[in-house]
Amino acid sequence: MKLGPFVIPVHALIFCLSVFVAFVVLRMVERRGARTERAFWWMLAAGLFTARMVFVLRYLPAYTERVDTIFDIRDLGFDALSGLVAAACVGTVFLLRSRAIRKPLAAGIAAGAFAWGVATAAADFSGEVRTVPVISLASVNGDVEPLSASDGKPTIVNLWATWCPPCQAEMPVLAQAQSENPGIHLVFVNQGETRQHVQAYVEARGMRLQHSLLDPSLQVARAVGAVGYPTTLFYDAHGRLLDVHLGPFSKATFQRAVQQFYASAATPP
Repeated sequence: MKLGPFVIPVHALIFCLSVFVAFVVLRMVERRGARTERAFWWMLAAGLFTARMVFVLRYLPAYTERVDTIFDIRDLGFDALSGLVAAACVGTVFLLRSRAIRKPLAAGIAAGAFAWGVATAAADFSGEVRTVPVISLASVNGDVEPLSASDGKPTIVNLWATWCPPCQAEMPVLAQAQSENPGIHLVFVNQGETRQHVQAYVEARGMRLQHSLLDPSLQVARAVGAVGYPTTLFYDAHGRLLDVHLGPFSKATFQRAVQQFYASAATPP
């Protein structure tokens, strides 16, 4: 979702909105001196920390190459269930210690959960089945290729540009994933740049990309409604859209996405 000059992943925005709603309702119901805010923020901190650490442990090999990426939460790698359990445990401790916070804390949590549910359902709802755009583009090798191959493989389309820092960060990750997952048709579609510029960029970084296409007029971005880069679209073997991801992937979060959507086609990490 684009907010002025900022591009924010929809589900991250929904989470922040839900936390805000929960906090506002909690403050409205809270009695004077109840100190419910302290319990709320401790629950949130414990939930986020646990969700991140459990996710990192699940995909630990993907983080060992660069340990600093463990703390880079911009990849949105969190294990939701473990985070909820941790938050619930911390909340239980506070509830047992003070009856005064029970009503406002319960009201805030209920309001936040309701806001999250409604917003998620609205974001995921679509009245039509979206499919891979029927567009063929020139590759960096001079051939013409369609976005979706007619070989029965699922398709991933990544929209990127060399001037985009998040694109630069995730390109090596996706290039490696392409070579490791031959059962998936992963297509890189450069937005608005020349063949010479893209070739020079890829070669300078020692990357070997298959299905590297050029979209000088941004027709793919318009067709899929992309609002920023990188945008990655996941399609099933029949060309039907499964999900859209705005923002960069880390090695771990891309592994999770591939396992989630293409369990039978993915190569185990």
